[in-house]
Amino acid sequence: MKMARFCLAMSAIASMVFLPAAADCGQEPEAIRVAKSELCRYWTAVTGRKPDKPVAFAIDSKVSKTGRDAYTIRSEGDGARITGSNARSVLYGLYDLLERRAGCHWFWDGDVVPSRDSIDLSGLDVREEARFEYRGLRYFAHRGLTRFQAEHWGLADWKKEIDWMLKRRLNVFMLRIGQDDLFQRTFPDVCDYPDPSRPLPGAGKGYDDRSLFWSLQFRGKLRRDLQRYAFDRGLMVPEDFGTMTHWYSRTPEDFLAKRNPSFLPQATSGYSEKNGLVWDIRDEKWADEYWKLTKTAVDAYGKGAPQQLLHTIGLGERRCFTNRQDNFNLKLEALDKFLKRAHRDYPDAKVLLAGWDFFFTWHPDEVRALVDRLDPKRDIIWDYEGDAVRDFRPEMKGLENNFTKWGVVGRFPYTFSIFLAFESALDARANYRVIEERQKIVQADPACAGYILWPESSHTDTLCLRYFTQNAWSDKAVPHGEVLEEFCASRYGANAGRMKAVWNMALPLSHMLEWRGGYAYVLTTAGSRSDPDVTDGAIREWKGFEKAASIFEALADIPWTDGFLKRDTIDIARMALDRIIVRETSLLRRDFDEWKKGRRDGGDLPPRAARIASLAEKMADVLELHTDYSLWESFLRLDAVEKVRNPDFPRTLFDNASNGYCRSHQYELARYWYEPRAKAMAAQVAKAVAKNSRKAVLFPSLFDKDGKEFKPSVDDLDNLELAGSPEKERQVLMARPLASLRPVRQRTEANFRATMRAVSGLVAGIGR
Repeated sequence: MKMARFCLAMSAIASMVFLPAAADCGQEPEAIRVAKSELCRYWTAVTGRKPDKPVAFAIDSKVSKTGRDAYTIRSEGDGARITGSNARSVLYGLYDLLERRAGCHWFWDGDVVPSRDSIDLSGLDVREEARFEYRGLRYFAHRGLTRFQAEHWGLADWKKEIDWMLKRRLNVFMLRIGQDDLFQRTFPDVCDYPDPSRPLPGAGKGYDDRSLFWSLQFRGKLRRDLQRYAFDRGLMVPEDFGTMTHWYSRTPEDFLAKRNPSFLPQATSGYSEKNGLVWDIRDEKWADEYWKLTKTAVDAYGKGAPQQLLHTIGLGERRCFTNRQDNFNLKLEALDKFLKRAHRDYPDAKVLLAGWDFFFTWHPDEVRALVDRLDPKRDIIWDYEGDAVRDFRPEMKGLENNFTKWGVVGRFPYTFSIFLAFESALDARANYRVIEERQKIVQADPACAGYILWPESSHTDTLCLRYFTQNAWSDKAVPHGEVLEEFCASRYGANAGRMKAVWNMALPLSHMLEWRGGYAYVLTTAGSRSDPDVTDGAIREWKGFEKAASIFEALADIPWTDGFLKRDTIDIARMALDRIIVRETSLLRRDFDEWKKGRRDGGDLPPRAARIASLAEKMADVLELHTDYSLWESFLRLDAVEKVRNPDFPRTLFDNASNGYCRSHQYELARYWYEPRAKAMAAQVAKAVAKNSRKAVLFPSLFDKDGKEFKPSVDDLDNLELAGSPEKERQVLMARPLASLRPVRQRTEANFRATMRAVSGLVAGIGR
């Protein structure tokens, strides 16, 4: 059977193929019109001709027995009828039919569409109903690489993403990518549209630099258009409310100057800049001003009332007073103020209260006290830390702070979630052991109303995306091994067996680092220890490294025949290599410290350090093999969607991606920063051991060849000894044109195979 892979029109994806558009099938309700159009499109793609069997579509709420999303697919004459309980469920039914009878499969980065002579519609008697009422995704505000950062996506990208959500039977997504032109729409007499060709007034550094790549006018229209595309297909988009000031949604400078808001006190240094402070909502005036932003967003970006879902983080991540009770009382006051407004103005909307602040800054008894004040008919604890490992460790027994301790299980609506990772974790790292153990609690709990994926980056872990969408719908838990079987069979065709074997070897390494951390961090941290979690005990617990060489040998034998295989082989390779470098560098740091204290011989340290340097070089080679990882190519995609008018934005993009919170698998950083640091470390270790210099450090301060301290004007990396202060080195790189750091190596199968075999040789014997 011939199989065609049709890639999404994501700007991160090369070699795009598009299905033919179908003719408009009439003036039916939008969901029915879309369903007919999609049927025509895929039927033609599969059979080479337009539908030759009738398929009818209908909406009937009685299809659902619980009020949750449901649909039926039944044979009718020589055709079929699809009936959904609501608009989106009609589309769920269509895509399910195409999967069952046409052999189609749906992934975020493309469709698998087989070639068949005909599509059999006989003997159909299907009824499906969702286990969880809310099945949602969050798209967050960090920038860097187009594949992972939703703020980079244009309307065509978003349409393909929304279509994929429907194909995988999701029903909620949320944009937390900044406020776009919300202030300009809400306060037009106060806030002007900023000039997109200049740095944004009040912009900070690192991820706080929110200087524009597209004008706010364009961004506002984009948000409106993509949300309305989603609404037309029956998806829900929770609108944000409450104290919306955050690092990615700061108060415009002209609002501060002209309105001069008063602010809540702040006991910690975070968000201490004036445009990052929360207005003093104890004064009803400023609570009303925040509420105006929400009402404008509902009308401007959405479709106006009735709004189905609202969302708040409360006073997320804020500590306003040193006294805990005072802080708790203020957080309750803030939530009360905005919940009253939400229930008053949108009485039919459910309110989602984010669990992020509860997890990090509240005590379980405080969350229980809040829950007792809420309305279970309107309010939902929207928790998204169900895979948190810190609460899963034996030493935390009795000290857990998660949904199991908040008085919601069995009695108050809440959601179960996979957070997956912070921004720097751009690779596969789902911890299925924790997820599956916690899911046992929620699967049969009627109070658990949702199953959501809420990470800081999108599309990082393609296997986990499959696992999440499968379990979010299913009325029984589907273990990850079963998901992997289906994932490989539906995604890789003839190479399913090979890829499954590689995934099985690599998965034990994937969850080693939990929500954060990676090789970028261990190589750009000047201290002797890279991470407080990297203790001797933690290193001993890391397993799976004995198969490291086999992973890369197996990858070298995978044909690079299509986009799925190219993407996923690189995903597996970079994840496994990341963990290997973290392990080896952590062991080296430990043993180097022991050598400095005279507790061990240092003869094995130089070759180990040299191997780490070679591995870092190979990681840059791996990342260079795919367009997903280049900052420069991501910038070009931004410019292709809408002209980037800020001439300094390539530097801003580098700053956004390379700061201490965000640096990860960006090619330009791997080649021109992590690799030179690793090589400098290796040289330093060899020099120290040869001279028996037991006061040496792995990463000494940065000097130029004349012994002078770093100067910001220096931009020639060849004249620098790259070892020392990470921030100084980052500034050196940021001073170079981003285009000068772009990938140049050919992305060929030969280069892929050579790289995999080289890594296999380097890691032979690791873990044994």
